[in-house]
Amino acid sequence: MFIVQSILLASLVGWISIGALALWSLRGAVVLRPDSLAGGLHGIYGRHDSENRPPLPRVSILVPARNEEEILPAALASLLKMDYPDYEVILVDDASADRTGAIADEWAARDSRLRVIHNRALPSGWTGKVHALHLGAQAASGEWILATDADLVFHPAVLRLAVDTAQQQNARMLSILPQVDAVNFWDKAVIPAFAMVLATAFPLRLVNSRHSRRAFAAGGFILMARRDLEASGGYERLRGTVVEDLRTAEMFKRGGRRTFVALSDGLLETRMYRDGLELWEGLSRSAFEGSGQSVTKVLAALVTGAFMALLPWAYALSCLVAIRFPHSFRVDRCTLAFSIAALAASMLVYMPFVRYCRVSPWYVLTLPVAYAFYAAASAYSAAISLAGPGVIWKGRHYHSTT
Repeated sequence: MFIVQSILLASLVGWISIGALALWSLRGAVVLRPDSLAGGLHGIYGRHDSENRPPLPRVSILVPARNEEEILPAALASLLKMDYPDYEVILVDDASADRTGAIADEWAARDSRLRVIHNRALPSGWTGKVHALHLGAQAASGEWILATDADLVFHPAVLRLAVDTAQQQNARMLSILPQVDAVNFWDKAVIPAFAMVLATAFPLRLVNSRHSRRAFAAGGFILMARRDLEASGGYERLRGTVVEDLRTAEMFKRGGRRTFVALSDGLLETRMYRDGLELWEGLSRSAFEGSGQSVTKVLAALVTGAFMALLPWAYALSCLVAIRFPHSFRVDRCTLAFSIAALAASMLVYMPFVRYCRVSPWYVLTLPVAYAFYAAASAYSAAISLAGPGVIWKGRHYHSTT
């Protein structure tokens, strides 16, 4: 019983530490909203001198798209309604098997700001999205490049806000975290936990610090100075990665270039995955490479997660069984107290992530389900990367070479 008590106490301390880290990290974080410019950016940054800000540069928006016919019209409609004076949209149809390319051509015929590149072959050693971004970057004419996804819906003010924020922060790469439209059960149960894992692994305060090597970016919105992207080696340097957003941020920051990540409220919305199967593919695609391709880190995360997300629930439920069948299990009051305290701490820490993902507070109870799902996806990701055909995404198999 002493071992169980010790693990539960460690779990309690772990949850308190995660909560403290989140509070420390998010204190002072920039949250961009549609009215941020209207209200003046001095309210966000502490000072604002609109007269001395440099003029708005031309921006090339790169949209890699593969089999996105269902959601592409909404994305294009929002992209072409941007409140920004000088931009172009370059959509790269990445060998889609549906009407993605045809839909893009139809929209391009109506608006000259949209250009479409049809790519039919994936060169050896490249991952699909990175190659599509590479083709788009080669065709771009802007001083700045915005790498995005075909499943995002943009508020008209987001590009102006992003460029202004990058200028205010003197950032050469700026990423904005979109809000996820969680529709099905698996989205609601798993994505808040994934957001918590990312917030713990990549604290915004460290990510945005010039003095830390910790780097992060959200692949749906990465705004970069074009000359810095090219000087860093461009997408050719990232050709084999399946987590190009993280590697892009690392490439910029470790090259001595300022990076910045902001939160959003009402600016960007995405439905990342259509169903549980696509969610499984998405997480298993990035889990192993995201760990640095370290089996040790994957195993450590699985064990730590089991102690923190499963054990408090398991002991508390065992105590409920003992009430019904008193001779099957002896309840230790001290151990039960640690279990209840760990459960309470986990729910308190997890609730803000559940609310940020705009799902019912009741989903705070699904943390064990989220752990089981992500643990299985991580183990599967490591197995197929090391001894299998490689990770699967959008009908292709990849072995990361980065």
